[in-house]
Formats: sequence, structure tokens, C-alpha cells
Amino acid sequence: METLVAFYVNPESCSKCGICVDVCPALILEKDNSGKVNFKPDYIHLCLGCGQCMAVCNTKSVFAKGMQYDKDFFEFSETNDFFSLTEHRRSVRRFKPKPINEEEINKILNAVSQAPHGDSHHHVEVTIINNRDKIMEALPLMSQFYDKLQKWLHNPFMRSIIKFRKGKHTLNTLTNHLLPRIEKGIYKNISYDYDGITRGAHTLLIFHAHKDSEEHIEDSYIFVTYATLAAQALGLGSTIIGLVPAALNKSDELKKMFNIPNDHDSVVSLIVGYPKYKYLRGIKRELKSVNNIF
Repeated sequence: METLVAFYVNPESCSKCGICVDVCPALILEKDNSGKVNFKPDYIHLCLGCGQCMAVCNTKSVFAKGMQYDKDFFEFSETNDFFSLTEHRRSVRRFKPKPINEEEINKILNAVSQAPHGDSHHHVEVTIINNRDKIMEALPLMSQFYDKLQKWLHNPFMRSIIKFRKGKHTLNTLTNHLLPRIEKGIYKNISYDYDGITRGAHTLLIFHAHKDSEEHIEDSYIFVTYATLAAQALGLGSTIIGLVPAALNKSDELKKMFNIPNDHDSVVSLIVGYPKYKYLRGIKRELKSVNNIF
């Protein structure tokens, strides 16, 4: 279990800007009435270890999950190539309050159209919602779905059904990752400026296909990855969201709202927008393991 020893904000150097509070996807930081920033003791178990709070701190005052600035972060390179693009890419969850323009959407779609796919004729379709009001209309229904999911995950019979139909790996993801956040009410947090599902984004892309079409799941994940890189190349921020399609697949009303056919499987979605904040350093990532055979 995580302890506050691994989570710390240096009050002497903290500028009290509050950006770290804003960018934290798990909402584990807070700013009190005096402007002092601290971690919430009863929320730190939700920490993803993403390092975003530290990546945006201009005074290097925030320390999360035992990470260190000199060991777990790196300075951005100035080269303009693919590797620099991947270094700069972050999952952005705080956006300026406006949709992206049509030209930017078309450039993202053009990049996606060039992505490799499994079948000779891919079957993936993309639905674009470039309207915050329309997204807001759907959010209460999505939140209601996660209320139901919470009850299912506390029901032994429903847990066995989920395990049988979706596999133990899915049940583990729902139980260990999603359920703690549902119980903290993160997906009930809905306002025009911010919500726990689409993070206040004005632009949402949904990748879906007929449920019986060949390799549509694999293709959808390849396509959304290309979309994230295209967004980064355009100076946009994005985050891959699994919460939206999960709710869509259980609600004909949501599908109708977004003009997605009832016989389609929504695989993955992407929120896109203009980043509200600038990341000052990169976050080191490592593969689980590398097995070299020569």
C-alpha cells in the first residue's frame, strides 16, 4: 500500500500555481484555501504513477510515488524527428475550452487512413463529436453505466459472468483499476469545464465497426495510436479513453445519440484538444522486460 512518504510537496519551493492539481488524472492532489498544495491521504492509492504532476512543476517541488527528477525524468531533445515526437507525447487531460478545427481533424484522419491494418479491407469507422454540448448530453448516461458496473463488481455472480465472458484479465482491470475510481466518484464529476470521463474535451473520436467484422479490434487500436501521434505532430493533446466505448456498447440510447449502428462494436475512443498546460520534461518509461535471442 502506498504511503505519504512517497508523496510530498515541498512547501518552501512550491509556487502554489496549482497546475499539478489540475493535471492529475486521479485527482489525488488538492489546493487548500491558503493556496498550499498537498496530496489527499485517502486518494493516493489511486495514483497511476504517470508522473504528470512532476512533469509540469516548474520548481520541481512535487514528488509522487517515490519518483525523483534526476532518475525518472529527462530533458526534452530539440530535434524535429519521430523520436522527439514520441518523447513529447503525453496523455493530455486538461484542454483549452474550444474544439479543434476541421483542417486539424482532416489531418488526423488522413494519418489514420495510412495506418497498417490486418484484413485487406479494414472495417473500422470513425465517429467524430466536435461539440462539447453533445458530449455533455451523453455524460450522465455514461456515469449511470459505471454506477451499475460498481454494483456488478460487488456481486459474486456478476463477477463470474464477467470473468467467463471477458476473461480474468478484464475482471482484474475492472476490479483493480476501475472500481477504486468509481467508488471515489470520479466518473460522477461532470461539469462543462471538466469531467472524469472525457476530461472536459470538446472533441471526441470513436472507433467502431460491425461486431462480426474481421480484425476490427486490432485495427481500431492501431488507428487510435496513429491518431495520437498525428495530434501530437499538430501541437494538440490527446488521451485514449476506454470508458466511452464500454458505456456505448451497453446503451442503445448512447449509440443513437452518436449515430452509431446498434450492431456495431465500439472499441476505443480518443479525446483531442488544445493543451491547457505545457509539460516541462519527459517521463522515463521502461518495458516490462526485453528477451534478446541471437
